[in-house]
Amino acid sequence: MFHACDAMLTPKDVLYLEDLLDQTFVLNKRITNDVTMIQNEEVKTCFEEVNTNLAKHYHTMVELLQKEVKE
Repeated sequence: MFHACDAMLTPKDVLYLEDLLDQTFVLNKRITNDVTMIQNEEVKTCFEEVNTNLAKHYHTMVELLQKEVKE
């Protein structure tokens, strides 16, 4: 059974998630900048797909955290 108190984040959880989001954001920006230097199209496509997934996961986490804050 799910209890409302199970959904609460501790301050340590929030710091961990903040760090994870910061690192994901930086990695996304770095890939965006560096992908232009990749010559091999197959490798370039792979990095672009990874970057797209990183961005999706980043936005999903932000949305989930925003919901958590509102509840």
